Amino acid sequence: MDSIAFGRSIGLEAYLGALLETLPDMLLVLDCEFRTLAINPAGLAAIGAGSLDEARGLKLAALMSPQDIAALRASFDTALLGPDEPAAPVCVTITCADKTECVLECRLARLVGAAGKVEGVLIRAQDITACLAASRDAEDNTALVRAVLATVPSAMVVTDEHGRITLFSSAAQEMFGYREDEVLGRNVSLLMPSPHREAHDGYIARYLETGERRIIGIGRVVEGLRKDGSVFPTELSVGEARSGEHRAFTGFHRDLTTQIETEASLHRMQSELAHASRLSAVGTLASALAHEINQPLAAIANYLSAGQELLDADRPNAREIVRDALEAAANEALRAGQIVHRLRGFVSKGEVDSEIFSLKELIDEAATLGLVGTRAKSVDFQVVIDPEVDCVVADRIQIQQVLVNLMRNAVEAMEQSPVRRIVVHALPSGEDRVELVVADSGPGIAPALVGELFKPFTGTKRKGMGLGLSICRTIVEAHGGKLTVEPSEAGGTQFRFTVLRALPDAPLGF
Repeated sequence: MDSIAFGRSIGLEAYLGALLETLPDMLLVLDCEFRTLAINPAGLAAIGAGSLDEARGLKLAALMSPQDIAALRASFDTALLGPDEPAAPVCVTITCADKTECVLECRLARLVGAAGKVEGVLIRAQDITACLAASRDAEDNTALVRAVLATVPSAMVVTDEHGRITLFSSAAQEMFGYREDEVLGRNVSLLMPSPHREAHDGYIARYLETGERRIIGIGRVVEGLRKDGSVFPTELSVGEARSGEHRAFTGFHRDLTTQIETEASLHRMQSELAHASRLSAVGTLASALAHEINQPLAAIANYLSAGQELLDADRPNAREIVRDALEAAANEALRAGQIVHRLRGFVSKGEVDSEIFSLKELIDEAATLGLVGTRAKSVDFQVVIDPEVDCVVADRIQIQQVLVNLMRNAVEAMEQSPVRRIVVHALPSGEDRVELVVADSGPGIAPALVGELFKPFTGTKRKGMGLGLSICRTIVEAHGGKLTVEPSEAGGTQFRFTVLRALPDAPLGF
């Protein structure tokens, strides 16, 4: 406030009277000796005085602390010096008539009379108690919100409707490698790799225009970009808040790097276990395989020996007989080679990968290994394949492992059965699946064991570790199917599982 000057025609009292009566703020006039000359009704009410005389009798020491009195007196002395040295506002705390404390922001200006003489100082005191309390509450709320956000495990990034970052939590700073002051006000696409970075503003514009939600309230796995340029997978959930015409988008990020690495490690471990199980199965089949391969080798020796004898004999049709013998020996050699080839493929430790292949060929190959040594046991083996579902998409070796395991289990279950029959059915299941059923005519499985059958180290065999069916279920579930067991129509047991059907436009992978 500058100095207030009064003209000659209107006295000081007229000016002061108007000011004192009309303003809701406390007005106080002090003379040059710091004595009260006038006070308005608002001031009287604040200090509990009924008249100017009562106000004059009150000591400032009774209303405020010595420190506040000293600050007010210093500002008073500055105001007396005039406009060249304007007095700065000063805040003081007074005890009001109702015993409550209020904070007053005081602005002071000297009063100059008609003759240019300084008559005193006018103090306008505005009650700012409520404003200060509201400011403190806002600061406390802000501090509380930031404290809460600092404890949220997910990284939180808040943006406005233009994609500018307005809040960047502590977890977000740790995840992305930026300090909050480095990203505030910048476009959130800063945290995205190409091509998502260039397309992000278009996503926001489309949503604001159409209201079509593609990620808000849904969540999805996206890629994040750290300050050091590294890209990492993150699960992003986005929420929206509105206040009038303004919007804010809150994004919660969860780093999936460790989870994906753990899943990959688990997948490798499952593959290792499946491979070990195949090796164990081959060890169990070793003697039967030796017998199976020995038969074509013995036949080859016999055919070659007979051919050698015919070459030494002088017979007119010896040439044709020798040719037939060599052809038969060649067929037996191919038969032995196929057994060895299928065995090598079965125990191979290749990368798990899906491919399109013929289901009939796969079942034939699995039967070669799964039914080795069963001829003497007179097992009747049948395959029924719907012609529409012959081609499937799966990991060939792993599905073959499932079939071999189920066939071997069926053979062993039927050792004491009067009728030994295994039937493999392949039929459509839904629009994109093929169901495989391996049924036997054995004694069946006790109901008490059905619920425990697929657990590791559980089985009905006296020999073995009980891992075969557990591994089979893991393989089937990795292909998106489910392995189940139930009684068969022949009185034994049947296992069912599904694989992906190879449709004309079906993509590889599962």
